[in-house]
Amino acid sequence: MVNKASNQPGSHTTSDAGKANDTQSVSKRDVIREIFAFSKSKTKEVDATVTNQTVSAQTPPQVVGPPTASSASDVHPVADQAVTSTPPVDKPLPAPVETKRISNIFLKNLPAPVMKTTLPAVQDRIEVTQQLAYCSALLLYGSSPALATAAELDEQARNPAITLQRFQNLDNKELDWLAEMEKNLPAKERISWLGTRMVDEFAKDVLKDSTEIAEIVLLGPVLDKETYRSLLSCTITAFEQSVLLNVDLLQGVVQLVQVAPPDSLISDDLVKILRVLRICLQDTHQQSSAHPFHLTLALSRLLDVMAEHKVKDLDRVEDHEPLSGILSGLKGSSDAYLMYQACYAFQALQYVPDDESALQSVLRHGTGVVNGLIQVSGVFKLDLEAVLEGLVNLQEALGGFIGVASDVYKGVNSVMESGRGVLDGLKEGFSEGKKRPWYAAIRVAQALFQAGQLKDLNQLIYEAPCRGDPLFQWGICQILGEIASDVIWNINVRQQAVDLLGDLYMNDLEWGKDESVQSWMVNIIGKLSTVSDQAVKTIAIDLLRDLHQDQGTTTRLPYPLRNRLPLPTSSPILARVQNITPLEYDLCQYQVQRLQQHHQTVYISPLAKPSLKAKDEDVFPLLEKVLEFLASQRQVMLVLGDSGSGKSTFNRHLEHRLWTDYKQGGPIPLFINLPAIDRPDQDLIAKHLRANNFSDDQIQEMKQHRELVLICDGYDESQQQDNLHRSNALNQPGQWNTKMVISCRTQFLGPTYVDRFKPQPTDRYASGSQDVFQEAVITPFSKDQVKNYVEQYVQDPETVLLFKNQSAWSSEEYMYKLTAIPNIMDLVKNPFLLTLALKALPGLVALNKALTSIRITRVRLYDMFVDQWLETNRLRIQPNKLSQKDLEAYTSLMDDDFIGCGISYLLRLAAAIFKKQGANPVVQYVHLQDKDSWKADFFGNDPEAKLLREASPLTRTGSLFRFVHRSVLEYLLSRVIYNPIETVGEDMDPECENASPSALSSDGNGPLFQKNLLAEPSIIQFLCDRVKSTPDFEPQLRAVIDLSKTDETATIAAANAITILVRSGVAFHGADLRGVKIPCADLSGGQFDYAQFQGADLTDVNLSRSWLREADLSGAKMDGVQFGELPYLEVESFVRACAYSSDGRTLAVGVGILRMGVIIYNTSSWMETYSFAGPDEVETLGLSPDGTRVVFGGEDGLVRLWDCASGQEMFVMEGHNNFVYSVAFSPCGKQIASSSNDETVRVWDSRTGESLFVLEGHTDEVWSVKYSPSGERLISSSWDGTIRFWNSETGEVGIVLDFSMEEVLSLAFSTDGRWIASGHAGGDLQLWHAASGEPGPVLHGHTRSVTGIAFSPDSRWIASSSLDETVRLWDTSTGTPINTLSSHMTAVNDVVFSPNGLQIASGGDDNRVRLWDVDSILMSSVEQQDQPGAVRRTMYSPNGQAILTLSNGKTVKQWTSLTGTLVTPPIELPESLSVRSVSYSLDGIATAVVKQGMTLRLWELQAGGPKAILEGYSGAKYVTMSPFCRWIVSVDSNNTVKLWDLASTQKMHVLIENDGVDEEGIRYLAFSPTGHQLAVGTRGGTIWVFDAQSKSLIMSKSTHRGIAAMSFSPDGQQLAVGTGDCSICLWSVQSEDCAIELRGHTEWVECIAYSPCGEWIASGSADKTVRVWRRRRPPGDTETWSCVSTVRSYFDPVLDIAWNPTVPMEFATGCRDGSVRVWRVSSDGEGVVVKLLWGTNLAVLNAEGLVLKGATGLSPMHRKLLVQRGAIDESLTLGEVGGLGVE
Repeated sequence: MVNKASNQPGSHTTSDAGKANDTQSVSKRDVIREIFAFSKSKTKEVDATVTNQTVSAQTPPQVVGPPTASSASDVHPVADQAVTSTPPVDKPLPAPVETKRISNIFLKNLPAPVMKTTLPAVQDRIEVTQQLAYCSALLLYGSSPALATAAELDEQARNPAITLQRFQNLDNKELDWLAEMEKNLPAKERISWLGTRMVDEFAKDVLKDSTEIAEIVLLGPVLDKETYRSLLSCTITAFEQSVLLNVDLLQGVVQLVQVAPPDSLISDDLVKILRVLRICLQDTHQQSSAHPFHLTLALSRLLDVMAEHKVKDLDRVEDHEPLSGILSGLKGSSDAYLMYQACYAFQALQYVPDDESALQSVLRHGTGVVNGLIQVSGVFKLDLEAVLEGLVNLQEALGGFIGVASDVYKGVNSVMESGRGVLDGLKEGFSEGKKRPWYAAIRVAQALFQAGQLKDLNQLIYEAPCRGDPLFQWGICQILGEIASDVIWNINVRQQAVDLLGDLYMNDLEWGKDESVQSWMVNIIGKLSTVSDQAVKTIAIDLLRDLHQDQGTTTRLPYPLRNRLPLPTSSPILARVQNITPLEYDLCQYQVQRLQQHHQTVYISPLAKPSLKAKDEDVFPLLEKVLEFLASQRQVMLVLGDSGSGKSTFNRHLEHRLWTDYKQGGPIPLFINLPAIDRPDQDLIAKHLRANNFSDDQIQEMKQHRELVLICDGYDESQQQDNLHRSNALNQPGQWNTKMVISCRTQFLGPTYVDRFKPQPTDRYASGSQDVFQEAVITPFSKDQVKNYVEQYVQDPETVLLFKNQSAWSSEEYMYKLTAIPNIMDLVKNPFLLTLALKALPGLVALNKALTSIRITRVRLYDMFVDQWLETNRLRIQPNKLSQKDLEAYTSLMDDDFIGCGISYLLRLAAAIFKKQGANPVVQYVHLQDKDSWKADFFGNDPEAKLLREASPLTRTGSLFRFVHRSVLEYLLSRVIYNPIETVGEDMDPECENASPSALSSDGNGPLFQKNLLAEPSIIQFLCDRVKSTPDFEPQLRAVIDLSKTDETATIAAANAITILVRSGVAFHGADLRGVKIPCADLSGGQFDYAQFQGADLTDVNLSRSWLREADLSGAKMDGVQFGELPYLEVESFVRACAYSSDGRTLAVGVGILRMGVIIYNTSSWMETYSFAGPDEVETLGLSPDGTRVVFGGEDGLVRLWDCASGQEMFVMEGHNNFVYSVAFSPCGKQIASSSNDETVRVWDSRTGESLFVLEGHTDEVWSVKYSPSGERLISSSWDGTIRFWNSETGEVGIVLDFSMEEVLSLAFSTDGRWIASGHAGGDLQLWHAASGEPGPVLHGHTRSVTGIAFSPDSRWIASSSLDETVRLWDTSTGTPINTLSSHMTAVNDVVFSPNGLQIASGGDDNRVRLWDVDSILMSSVEQQDQPGAVRRTMYSPNGQAILTLSNGKTVKQWTSLTGTLVTPPIELPESLSVRSVSYSLDGIATAVVKQGMTLRLWELQAGGPKAILEGYSGAKYVTMSPFCRWIVSVDSNNTVKLWDLASTQKMHVLIENDGVDEEGIRYLAFSPTGHQLAVGTRGGTIWVFDAQSKSLIMSKSTHRGIAAMSFSPDGQQLAVGTGDCSICLWSVQSEDCAIELRGHTEWVECIAYSPCGEWIASGSADKTVRVWRRRRPPGDTETWSCVSTVRSYFDPVLDIAWNPTVPMEFATGCRDGSVRVWRVSSDGEGVVVKLLWGTNLAVLNAEGLVLKGATGLSPMHRKLLVQRGAIDESLTLGEVGGLGVE
């Protein structure tokens, strides 16, 4: 026996004194047996068994570890029951100890222990799972918020030390490693991926040996929720399915539960595991004690966790009572260790609530301290004083000290013996005695040691009120044994744990009074003597030797002393996962490279619209749309945008986003610079991957097993015409699985551009390409986007560096300058131009005092950008660090002007790229291969070239060089053309902006002469800017055009030159272009009024929408000329319906009213081949699929079928009793369907005329009926607002679509059968999903009823006709409008596509069938000009140099009268304002009268703000301001006329009250040129003339013919009045009679104006003409006026006319079509010619008076077209002219 003796802390020797037995102590084993009603005889048997078990020194005892439970949970007392305790009756309480002895072995609290390994470098391979767990835990710590919620901390507290989810401190290495990982998101993702893949691999493994279990459990606390739950599930399943008890799996399940990440466990998990353990325990309790021990140990830990998770749904009958009974069944066990574990489990079970919350009740009697204790324990910060106080209170609440325990246990025993369950017995009187204080104390001790609070644990051991309880002592010894044996603890801590065990054994009088505790301690020390750690082992052996001297032998410890699975000795799962494929590692490296290479510090996410034609306001975030595309089934997304719009920037940002979000094994994003790939039409992906060092095996693996996201940048720069998706066979069987995002500039596109990008369906029978293709068009920056970009720009480190020697501007200063400088805000809506502007602005503003005087163009921005780039990089060169050769080169360049040499270098490089590479922007230079090529001059080792290259705006990626932006190369190429390269030499400033005309025209080797620039639209745009900004450039280009007359080698240059000038808006009115050779030039939209083209070579020239009025093309070569239009067909009556045959060879036209019947045209010649006269008006018709029969119906209610070949009627189908609105052949041609005003649809047999079905259901007129493409279904639409589906074979009714918009007048099925389009009375179109009947997009645009709808053969486009006199083209996939065709000028009744989709035919009430070329329509939609609305007011400035126009009451523009250039940007007023009138003051200030609410204001346009408010204004219908802004007159709704004199006062004068005014009201106001006289007129014909100065009435008269316009003569003595009978009356102001009447207009006269000399009058009319009248006054005779010229080139009514006050014979017109035109009148005596000086919005083909005599190569079709437009062609016969309806 060992005597009690003092032992110093840390001492590793024991006293020789034995330990005396305390006869008053309670035997530990007896206490346990009493709990489970063990008998005396069994006790003796067990004693004998234990006594006979001995252990020698050579066989050290084994150790049982404690239940590894997590800290106690936060439990709030909620029970309302009172708590009572049973006072002790048999034994008195032990006398209190007067002096407590405490041995301070653990001297301080420590951080919770963590398992650390060597941290791998970012890209290093992780070799062992411990390393992976450590890294994962660090990453969790690094990503967790600074403050966690109480619940999160409570979850974290339950994890054992190994979980590492919470670190007290991180060392520098850990912090540095975390910082590196934050920069390397792919590496972080890779660590997460490894854990996920290891779980997958573990789940697949059937065997699951102990090493693999220990390995995978190690990852439990660091997995994400989904992966953790997957691991837990497969581990539970594996344990359930194991035939024999697998202890490792058992402990693995429990350990996973203990270390569960926050929010990953649910109660059902715990209940399920509990039931599994109960079943196993029930099946094994009769076997050896090893299995029950392990199961009971696992059960204890699980119950601890369940108590902490507050599991409340444990079923009493199914779970609680059976488990209690099983634990009681262990009473027959002779194993003391098993009995202790069962006792612990029994106590833990009492803390898992079932139907009542006993735990909360007990804790509430503990004054809440214990509850508070558990809360605090969750954050690893236990207040020891609170702990001890809580334990005292808890012990009192639970029935006192240990002396009471046996009585309670006995009571329990009697209940058990009665056959009832433990729980029922406790409820009868011992409900407050079932929980023992030692269990709560052990749970606190476990929380302390797991938190590292070892000093507090030390104190708890000595001061716990229940420390005398043998069960508390047993548990504490087990905890100390676990600390000593766990390698995760510091060696000193482990040694101290052994010391503390020895101290308790030898020196604590109260400890170990029960012999079982003594035996337990000896066995623990014996187990520690066998550990591998020599330091711990030595101490344990020494201590054990001392104990054995007195103790003798010890009992054997049959179970392992551990609280978790041992650390794995190897990592087999990790090894298997690591060896899956090396591809992911190379991808990870590539990922890191891409993320580091393209990080963008300044970036604004672009907005986009769904198509080119969509409005800029209909936008969406592009990134969201692309991510939506990537998640869809579509295959290709085309991203369009202008040059510099941010396509490449967006592509790089998208790549960065996808790589950032990349998950290993997921889709692989590849940014592919198409110009850098040789022949990207073949093997595109493999070429790109090889260039990035992927092996062929890896490429093959990606092709077979991976999905790729291809971000193809710069399709236009790759100079490709192929469909890359199709040529690379993407998404085809056995080929690459891809999503493609491909970008292209809009300038590069043709009308059929979609075919270059549309995927090939994987199913060759599939249709509807919109399922796999979509597009988006990047829109210009909004003002908010510009502002956001500026704010980022000023904060960008590169900006700070750029302006480090200057005073940096704030974002507010930048925005102010951008707003104040004219025109620049329009430019910087382009992101790249915004970048250039921000860099150039500070220097530009420094050179100009007045911001409004700065004029910035696109080309000037590039000029400044290049200069600044070179200068900035020159300053960065440090001469003192240059080599001798480089220094000499630098000195030479500085002497020769470094900037000038840099520009020369760039121009020569651009010219070489254009010439040698066909403008391919990427140059690959490999020195060994290219040192003798042209590339070496720019990228070789020459010192000067090297310095200039490094200072230039070039980027380098490996061996690939390119300019920082494609547009920089294009700018330089345009500058090469503008400044021919030969002129940049020693004697000329390379920045010279004034090259001579001869220099350009003599440069036969320059780019202008080498290649047609139509393929380089951006270069043309730069050159157009040069034309506009540099006056000398236009003459140079004209000289090149003239050179082509005599020099055949100048034809390409001449075609380029005239294309540039036309694109610049230069007019060629009256130009001498005789004999020019300009093949392939683009003259679309050009102005050639009276131009002379005799003998010119116009081969393949594009003349679409050109103004060729009175031009002379005699003898011109016109092979292949394009006009973009087709001739129309003229008939004798209204055109009601049109239909193409299926082969497209014929077109049937139904006519009515005057000539009723059907006309058949041959579409190759457009000659009439057949005509069938009908007895009544033809309302509808259809051609059979084979084109041999035509069916039509009309007003008589009959359906007629005619044979086209014979022209004979086959039969008449009778049945309808009213108007037949629609007929249709079935696709097979066997059926005919018809609909009628009689509310029915009828189906007929087309071979017999027999009526097959009468389909009833509509309640109003049925306007349209159509077959589906398959012929299986019919659809019909009605005035009742419904669309009905029918079975065409049976007549059965299908779904009914009840449409709320309006009556449904027209229908169409898409060719692919996916869509139905319906046209409505209100003008809208509605798309429907044909399969489901669900509504799709609504197409808004028409203003009146939609009469016809047609889908293109590929279903991509929709054409619609309407009573609003227009045909509209729509994009099916987006519902956006593409173009509006307005040539009919009357109601349009039907529209159809040709079968090849190249033409559209429409028929209207103008007796014409219009034929439209689809390609031209699409092309014009891309290039359409701004449509400002009707121009209602035109006015010249006093000096005649400017013209002011007003459109739609909102837009005011000022133009130079000579050239038509906008003087200032258009003034867009706020929505709340409307402009009522405009005028110039005497000093030339443009002023407007604006209406805002009920106020009238003067608004100075240059100042951009209000000037004055007019008093007395009470609303007005009409307002007019006098010339020179002296007077304002208004007419209100009551016909009161008010006048304001702005010169002297703003007081208002009433000129006319509402009395005596005719019913039609006052509508017309006119001032005399001086403003002193005012004419007021009513539509009914009454006129008053007032003196504005005196406000007196001068005269009044009535025409009785109505008034439409009025104008004073220059002297104010004559008033010209346009009347309702289309005439003009000239009234003398002093006479009441009409002196002269002018007739000639055929409709209302809208405007009249006298010339300043008074000899000419120009009048505009609703008949779309301007007539010029000339006064003749023979001596002694009265004056006469005659019409000397009629200008017929308008397409809408002419609304206003103004004469130039200073330039003779010049006038301007404003038209409803939005055009402004300026005309010059010339006279050579009797002859008068009116020529166009300039015009806007003239993009309509005008061939009035065009001379074609002797022109060759012009196709008959085009010749007919021109004649229809008014051309003079003597080669056409009268029959041809008449057949075409030429007027």
